[in-house]
Amino acid sequence: MDRKDDGSGEVEIGTQYPLGQLARALQTSQEHPDAEARARAQDKVRAWTEVFSGMLQGTLTVGSRVPVAEVPAWATLEVAKGGFATGRLLAEGALQPHEQALLSRLQREDTGSARAALNAWYLGEAGLAELRRMLQTGGYRIQVPEEGALLVVAWLLDHDQAERARDLLDQLAPFFPRLRFYPVPAATPQADTAFVHVRDVEQTRGALARVRSRPELQRQWESARVWTPLYDRLVALWAGALRDAPPGFHFDADFEPRARTLLSDIDRALAEHTLCAWPRKPQLNFGRLHTVLKDALQARAPLLPGQARRVRGVLEAISQARGLPGSERLDALRTRQREQLERPSGVDFAREALRRMDGLPGDAGLDSLETLTAPVKGFAFPASIEHKLRLSLNAPVETLVEQRLIRSSETLARVVPQLSAQVRALGISQPSLRSLYSALYTAFRRRRSLLLLNLESQVKLEELPWVAAIDAYRKLGLAAETASRRTLEQLVRLTLSSFPAVLLPNKLLQEVRALLKGADLHVPVVDELAADIFMGTFAEKYLEAARQAEEQLAGTLYARYYDLPSALQVMNDAKRSKHGPRTSEAFAALCTARAKDGEGSAQWSVAANGRIIEQAQILTTHNLATLVEALDLRPVLEPHLEALALRCFTRVCELLEARPPAYRSRLRNVKNAAYAWRHMLFFLSLRPEATHPAFLQDVETRLSQRRGDLASRLAPAMLGLRHAVSGGQMKDAPPGALCFLGWTVKRHWVLGAAPG
Repeated sequence: MDRKDDGSGEVEIGTQYPLGQLARALQTSQEHPDAEARARAQDKVRAWTEVFSGMLQGTLTVGSRVPVAEVPAWATLEVAKGGFATGRLLAEGALQPHEQALLSRLQREDTGSARAALNAWYLGEAGLAELRRMLQTGGYRIQVPEEGALLVVAWLLDHDQAERARDLLDQLAPFFPRLRFYPVPAATPQADTAFVHVRDVEQTRGALARVRSRPELQRQWESARVWTPLYDRLVALWAGALRDAPPGFHFDADFEPRARTLLSDIDRALAEHTLCAWPRKPQLNFGRLHTVLKDALQARAPLLPGQARRVRGVLEAISQARGLPGSERLDALRTRQREQLERPSGVDFAREALRRMDGLPGDAGLDSLETLTAPVKGFAFPASIEHKLRLSLNAPVETLVEQRLIRSSETLARVVPQLSAQVRALGISQPSLRSLYSALYTAFRRRRSLLLLNLESQVKLEELPWVAAIDAYRKLGLAAETASRRTLEQLVRLTLSSFPAVLLPNKLLQEVRALLKGADLHVPVVDELAADIFMGTFAEKYLEAARQAEEQLAGTLYARYYDLPSALQVMNDAKRSKHGPRTSEAFAALCTARAKDGEGSAQWSVAANGRIIEQAQILTTHNLATLVEALDLRPVLEPHLEALALRCFTRVCELLEARPPAYRSRLRNVKNAAYAWRHMLFFLSLRPEATHPAFLQDVETRLSQRRGDLASRLAPAMLGLRHAVSGGQMKDAPPGALCFLGWTVKRHWVLGAAPG
């Protein structure tokens, strides 16, 4: 991603990245073989065109938390890849079906002021009554947070908070003509359960609708249902005609009409069915019999001796191979083939599942798969279709991870808001408001993060005026604190034990912060920073996290391997930056100095930024030490620490053994391998020092058994690890020993020499 610095310290984002994304989307929209992929690419073309146009015209300020002119921070923006706002608001746009239905019921036309009219109607007597009914029954859905605003107004009015309701409406009224502030009506209440699902029913419907037969299966189907019956008719026709016939015989009166009918059927099939190539090949048996038949009928003369010999030779070969039509062997073969054809295809199973899902709420999960996956015509659902359904199954989050329905920390981050929403709402005693708060929280967590500069922070839930109006009714009682802590412990433990080799993604850290707040715990949680827009400064929380990590890891293998400094405890220079957050120049200087050690570079580059950020991650352990200590997770993790460390090492090997063709992909693998290596050292550091030599010997043995030159490429890192395990500091490591870091301004040593 490109950026511009005008010399004042202010950084702006250039147009190079949006242009590159636009070019890729255009190419995909024109060249991709799949129509659905082209359609998705066309929507990306539209989005990136709007981004580029807005940047050129100055209507978009990329990097700001309010990037769209005259649009408040609380408005939900359409955000493209990389955090670029397109300028569109997700609560505006064309009227949706439920809005059209309400306009029809009110006998009003769809005009340019239709949305203002609908917002106004919901504030009238009939509309407020409808909102009250929704609140009481839970019969509504909130797709974007704005759609809950008038529900909040109705609740405030019913609880003698007319002034708060008026203040809220004053903020919303300017946007009545543009935005939906009313919910989507629903026939069923929203789910209130401790279970979660990976996909909702509507997403699963979409996945099932996209099921297509593989080309080879389509060819098999055409061969079995179209060409095999024609082949058998052709063979039977010739076998009957040539049975006991003398050379040079004439066709009888019955043969010619049957033959012409068969030829007509074959010609029609050749025109309509084009997947199978074998009926069109004249050198194969079908082609030979077909050619002789056409020639003979066209000549209207007895078969030539050569033609008769050719046909008899083909029939003899067929008879020996599987039997002629009417034989027991061929009848048995065709019976087995018909039984196979009776089995529904994957498309058939997908369509049947869609039929069985009719009437289910689209935004919910599935409580059971029993009725959906009952056999079809006696055949069990294929695993691929059942897996798509299982992704919507409501279950404890641990179960979804165990069954590999959640296969990454990113997926876990998308699922967790379903739990967090309920936990955060526990502090509200009034049931209808608790459900509304939970729905607002879940909708808010679907907002995509913006690309931000100058240490600006993402918009928080409490900044939405309608949420702020009811947040005072959410009290942090003991039950809510206990539930928040329990959920937080479950989340962090599950993440570390299931995905030990990867960084905690920022989306997951959002939920961690929310749960920490609910548990009344004060823990510095630090995000992964983007190297391409990094400005060389760190918020004060990075220094605090590094202090806690250094205190907990002092004297451990991790501290020796990464040469953790001891000066962090006395470092105290945090000050308010010009953009608001408190920053620590001393911590930034420390990270910069450590990053330049051995690879000094005076020029700005993404790689140089990456090295600085990586040092901050090393010093803070990127939340591992702080969360494990704050939540007292060490006893829970203790029995699994060695296995977790070994999984990290295995992941290092897998990433470095992979040799993707793109150099950028290889660099990404190196970076991720370094993260996994660091996590390995962290888990080992929680174990007794006496166990480290045995672990080192185990991984050295495993490394020697890996394929290729991996052992030689990792040798510098292993030498450094061996030195640290023996009690040494990396600064005193023997020649050839290196600290395994992911970022470098030169070619990375773990990649080996450059080709050529």
